[in-house]
Amino acid sequence: MNVLAENKIASPFSKGHQHQRKFQSIISEAAALFNWQGSRATTLADIAGSMNLTKTCVYYYVKTKEDLVYQCYVASCDMWLEKARQANAMNVDGLQKIVEMVRAHFNQYIDSLNGRAPHFAMLTEVSSLEQEHAEDIQRRWREIFLQCSAMVEQGMAEAVIEKHNPAIVSSAIFSIIQWFPVWLNRSHAANPQPVIDGVLDVLVNGLSAQPHQFADIDFPELTNLTLDSFDRDFQNRIKREAFYRVGSIYFNQKGYKGTSLDEIASSLDVTKGAFYYHIKNKEELLYQCFNRTLDVEKMLLAKAGSAQGSGVEKLELALRYLFNVQFSEDGPLIRYRLLPSLDEGHRKIILKATSANSEQLGATIRQGFDDGTLRTIDATVAQHMLSGAVEASPDLTNWVSDIDSKALSSAYFNLFINGLAADGNP
Repeated sequence: MNVLAENKIASPFSKGHQHQRKFQSIISEAAALFNWQGSRATTLADIAGSMNLTKTCVYYYVKTKEDLVYQCYVASCDMWLEKARQANAMNVDGLQKIVEMVRAHFNQYIDSLNGRAPHFAMLTEVSSLEQEHAEDIQRRWREIFLQCSAMVEQGMAEAVIEKHNPAIVSSAIFSIIQWFPVWLNRSHAANPQPVIDGVLDVLVNGLSAQPHQFADIDFPELTNLTLDSFDRDFQNRIKREAFYRVGSIYFNQKGYKGTSLDEIASSLDVTKGAFYYHIKNKEELLYQCFNRTLDVEKMLLAKAGSAQGSGVEKLELALRYLFNVQFSEDGPLIRYRLLPSLDEGHRKIILKATSANSEQLGATIRQGFDDGTLRTIDATVAQHMLSGAVEASPDLTNWVSDIDSKALSSAYFNLFINGLAADGNP
């Protein structure tokens, strides 16, 4: 038998191979643009132009922009599933499997930033896809999630991971990975090792210097507190506030493209004309939803920071206050994954205000360093991980049926405060 004849490789001269390479290049370029400026602001002509192709050439590979978004999401899911399966197949304990999966995602994104690997789209607008496509991506995501949950359950059975609800723990783990494309940049790519060391340190060991017992806290009512951006006529303020809250719900669930102003007006039992009396257009509504979220965050962070207690206790309050508002009658907060849907001018304003809130969270972390209740680690890495955790917290509704803010928030943030590892298993 001719063994050499059996060892076939994909020929770079075959039309099928060339077609696949070009298709993957288009998917990568589209993913990079979608992540940066959102699918709403990205046209097929933009993608073609960035690759020195004609628009007709792009249409040869994808039928519509919706189809291109879907194909980008499929590619992302395939990558995520491969990383999960590879980690799950390792001959190590469950904790180490999780560590290696997070490391693999970090390295993947660093390689993308350095031009050594393709870009993959964040799954930010799944609900705006056609129903068949949306259901397919949701099915793929469930398979990925269950792979992670299996590793968590293994680690718990081995007593190397603290025992909690595996779905809650898995959600916290994915919040870290999903947030990488938001905060990692070329400066991190130039010297990645300290960054991933910091991420994995928090993942495994947590932020607290000693095992932290979560408190039975009372959550503040936003109606009793003043929000900076709403200082005009009281009745108009209340009406605008309702538009912003309902708008946040629709934007979070359906994405920018999938959100209809008619639906928002109808849900509040007002005419579209009444809507336009208060808000110019959909982009303005999204911008004001971000402004409201920033005001709420600023107020809650300030309230936590002014409370009596140590750094770790104030950090717990800040995180759980932000978590609770997501599921309360005062919520939700707008998802920051919608930021690319803003126009460039509004986006810059929101990013500047976001940095100010992050600095407020950083001040609480630094207090914990000073009083010895938090381990001295890279505060910037910790800030980004905690921001990602708050951002992703609404996704818990996909996996946990009973949303009790007190119990659920303590279980969710336990990973970040006390770490994934069980006591005695660093």
